[in-house]
Amino acid sequence: MESKATDPSTQPPAKDSGVENATAAAAASGQDNTQYAKAVSGVFLSFTKGLVNTSQSAVKAVQVKARHLVSQNKRRYQEGGFDLDLTYITENIIAMGFPAGDISSGLFGYVEGFYRNHMEEVISFLETTHKGKYKVYNLCSERLYDASRFEGKAASFPFDDHNCPPIELIESFCRSAHSWLKEGIENVVVVHCKAGMARTGVMICSLLLFLKFFPTAEEAMNYYNHKRCIDGKALVLPSQIRYVKYFEHILKHFNGETPPARRCMLRGFRLHNCPYWIRPSITISDHKEDFWINARKKGFVVFALPGEPGLAELVGDFKIQFQDSHGDFYCWLNTMTENRKILTADDLDGYEKRKLPCPGFQVEVVMIDYDGTTLPTKAKADSSGRTPEGSASDANASSHGVAGNPNQSKISQREDGDDVFSDSDGDETEDKMSRQAEANSRAGLPASNHPSNTRSVDSPRSNSRKPTNDGAEKSHPGHSRKLSSSGGDDIRAMAADASVFSFGDDFDSE
Repeated sequence: MESKATDPSTQPPAKDSGVENATAAAAASGQDNTQYAKAVSGVFLSFTKGLVNTSQSAVKAVQVKARHLVSQNKRRYQEGGFDLDLTYITENIIAMGFPAGDISSGLFGYVEGFYRNHMEEVISFLETTHKGKYKVYNLCSERLYDASRFEGKAASFPFDDHNCPPIELIESFCRSAHSWLKEGIENVVVVHCKAGMARTGVMICSLLLFLKFFPTAEEAMNYYNHKRCIDGKALVLPSQIRYVKYFEHILKHFNGETPPARRCMLRGFRLHNCPYWIRPSITISDHKEDFWINARKKGFVVFALPGEPGLAELVGDFKIQFQDSHGDFYCWLNTMTENRKILTADDLDGYEKRKLPCPGFQVEVVMIDYDGTTLPTKAKADSSGRTPEGSASDANASSHGVAGNPNQSKISQREDGDDVFSDSDGDETEDKMSRQAEANSRAGLPASNHPSNTRSVDSPRSNSRKPTNDGAEKSHPGHSRKLSSSGGDDIRAMAADASVFSFGDDFDSE
């Protein structure tokens, strides 16, 4: 019994405790490493996700702030989870900013999606609120997009920013929008330019007049301004306001059908109360090209000479651009306006942004009807001999004309029927000469010669005239304050005689 118990061959083999412990430790260590790796991975993923979410929230917050900043004073649509630069002007007329962020709008249009209405959000809004009942009108000439994004319900009526549309474009837009609205009571028109304010305002106010929401342009614009903007300053550009009033005139007098454009000849400009720091060059253009340019710093007045057709032929819309070192300004007009148009600083676009103020500044534009062949004649001569309304008081502003006997100028006026446009100083000089001649005749003395009768028009002190490509002439007036007193008197005396210009337009004198 004892030997059996001690016989090693009869006992089971002993286990290696060291190997067993090592194996167990390795298994435990592997589990720990796996758990650790999972923990680290989980922490990293949580951190990354949190960082991404935080970044997205930060970007979203910045984007919202940028969009609100760009919207400025405009009212935004903030309902149903939407936050868009969009306003209901009426239940069926919507004004909004450009739907950017789509590559079909080009690189700039794509980038603008960060701070303007995003195309996807606009589509989501329209599909949610007006599915199948909306039509989008794009007024931008600088931004386009794929119309298929709006299921083909998109139209383009483009014109440039800070400018006016061709008057015919307003009528076309109104008829298109009216045609869509009358197809269904729930149909809406969505109108936008880039900011969705000024150009959009021109078209929407015109549409409100066309649909007879308001009887006058003033009422339509006032309503739109307060609907679109918090401060009521949406449509503020003078020329754009003028064009809404043009359309009101067409609705009242032509039953909403744009009449054929009146053909006119531009006879000249006169700048009233023009200080020495305003010496603008003048460019005349339409929606296609610049067709008349006056060289820079040529003075106050530019007029065509008697017997010449004029400076430029005008048909329909035209723009007068004044380029000046202290700030450019401009205006849009249509030949349906009166032949003599006085524009104050409040009628000029961009004038308020000039560096130097100029109280009382005015621009006078003179036109005549023109058939392409001859100038019209005046029905009756002005027997009063008084200067027409709007004459300037600065004699050295006179720049076009031929120095000569003023009586001869009056004779030519009566013969050709042209109107006479004289400076007030010229009138005074002529009155003095008439009184002096009458006194001399009573005393039996010979008539005295006027200085301008003995001085050549090519004299260094006289106004030189320089022809341009279109046959018009631009003025190069001297400045009397830079001359001696005697020289200044000669210049003013010559200007008095040279201040008779013909226009052919029939106006009543004051």
